[in-house]
Amino acid sequence: MKGTVLVVDDEKTFRLVVEAALAAEGYEVRSAATGREALERMREAPADLVVLDRNLPDTDGLTLLSRLRGEESSGEEPPIVILATAYADVDHAVQALKLGAQDYLTKPLQLPELIHKVGVALQTRRLRHQLGTLQSLDAERLRREVHLGDSPAMKRVSELVDAVAQSPTTTVLVEGESGTGKQVVAQLIHHRTHARADGPFVEVNAASLPEAFVESELFGHERGAFTDAKSQKRGLLEIADGGSLFLDEVGELPQSAQAKLLKVLETSAFRRLGGTQDVRVDLRFIAATNRDLARAAQDGTFRKDLFHRLDVFRIRLPPLRERPEDVLPLARAFLAEFAARMGKAIAGFAPDAEARLARYPFPGNVRELRNVVERAVILEPGERLSARSILLGAEPPPTAAAPPPPLLRQAIERHGRPPTLAEIERDYLEQLLEYAGGNKSEVARLSGLSYPTVSRKLAPGDGGERSS
Repeated sequence: MKGTVLVVDDEKTFRLVVEAALAAEGYEVRSAATGREALERMREAPADLVVLDRNLPDTDGLTLLSRLRGEESSGEEPPIVILATAYADVDHAVQALKLGAQDYLTKPLQLPELIHKVGVALQTRRLRHQLGTLQSLDAERLRREVHLGDSPAMKRVSELVDAVAQSPTTTVLVEGESGTGKQVVAQLIHHRTHARADGPFVEVNAASLPEAFVESELFGHERGAFTDAKSQKRGLLEIADGGSLFLDEVGELPQSAQAKLLKVLETSAFRRLGGTQDVRVDLRFIAATNRDLARAAQDGTFRKDLFHRLDVFRIRLPPLRERPEDVLPLARAFLAEFAARMGKAIAGFAPDAEARLARYPFPGNVRELRNVVERAVILEPGERLSARSILLGAEPPPTAAAPPPPLLRQAIERHGRPPTLAEIERDYLEQLLEYAGGNKSEVARLSGLSYPTVSRKLAPGDGGERSS
């Protein structure tokens, strides 16, 4: 069942028509002819949404609206109310909205419009419930599990999080290598900001969005904005209204979306694709990147004006190799988490396990450490986690160097030394570019990378110094 609807109107024909139309869409529908009957129905079984007539035989629709949204609401939250009237009165519409009505329609009603508005209202309610549940779980998980680290560098990060939490509208830019915990820091900022903590925390990874759908996902679209736009869609900016929007890998946004995002940062308003009216939002932007955005702004692969709008309050997360004193405290926190989750009585690490973890550089940072501990807990049969259960990515160096394979030998001949991974990747992309006749879009298709990533990696100066 998609939701319960109560239709309140003294016209029997109107009730029957609306009941039939909404029931055909999968809603559970009941009806009432008077205000008193409507209140009785709500006490018997609260409805999610009420379609309410403006004029009733025993009461005024606005009076009943106040009671439904206030003291007479017996559910966990008041019902959504859509007011219907034969009088197109702007003053009544404004008053109804102030009293908590979701929307206002004039008779004769267009059934497709009513069905659409009911669907949008109930979907918004469901999303709000889901977000509320996720936020509660996130807040609880953060209280239990998040441990940034005890090093001076991470204590400074925690201090910065607390400082910016006092300013709920300030834009934050979180920088750090992949796996350093940028998402965790963004969640901490949101949950420590009292003015935002009860609002939604919405995350979007710009690198994972297909370029053709970036704007639709962020800003939403109106019905008919493009071929497949069968109905209006709220974008992530609207869903995050009142809370925080976390833009991960913001450096991968296409130029068109960068321009629209800049406008939102400047005006707190935007238009859905195909829309003519501005939509205003109140939220905090938290952007994250593992790129050097300042350099990207200088070389033109990222908008300079957008960079300066994002770079209001910067937090840099150091890689784990720069704070080795955090490895064991983090590992113990992860061990406690996974042991409890899997129902295993593992008291701690054996000395050889701690020594093995302390020696490893963790190129994948905190994410790699977390994965290592999770695997170890799965494998460990005893009461203390031993070194044999810890599987690390680095193997001991071979006793004798094997001759390089042909492709690597060619790369060594070109660079005069073993090349870095970035140099090998650039060599590969340059050869693809030559093969594709200079067409970067074709290079992106062949390599499986996004067009902005290809452009950045082929930009002059990218990937370190080149050998002559």
